[in-house]
Amino acid sequence: MGQFANTQQPPSGLPDLPGPLADWGTRFLGLLIDAGCVFVAALPFYLLTLVSGSPVGSLLTLIAALGVQIWFAVQIGSTGQSPGMRVAGVRCISLNTGQVLGDGMGVVRWLAMGLNSVICYIGWLFPLWDAKKQTLGDMIVSTVVYVVPRQSFNLLPPSTV
Repeated sequence: MGQFANTQQPPSGLPDLPGPLADWGTRFLGLLIDAGCVFVAALPFYLLTLVSGSPVGSLLTLIAALGVQIWFAVQIGSTGQSPGMRVAGVRCISLNTGQVLGDGMGVVRWLAMGLNSVICYIGWLFPLWDAKKQTLGDMIVSTVVYVVPRQSFNLLPPSTV
């Protein structure tokens, strides 16, 4: 198997990983950075709504927030990383193939990750006790997140910069 920082063997059923499984805190850092990007993209439209009282601003806020989230989901599908994941130093791959998911499955994973919040956000905490450190959403789409070298913040993946 890949080089793991600790001496324990990784759980069975994992593809050959070049790094250890990502812990909850590192994954959460990536999520916070991505959420900050979504917030910054939606904020001007939200302020427009407050100032004008127009429902158009609310619609634009929603479109901006969803647009950024889907764009990040496509990045995870194509490169295994969103901007927050690059900064935090984590990468997502398929358990079945050991490769990135592909654009469409990246969006499917994003939708599945929404299920993490359904039962009082417990799905987000699964990595704290799961052997493969997967969230509920990861389990649904058979993905795993592991540690890679950190990168500087950039909204675009390295191959397009």
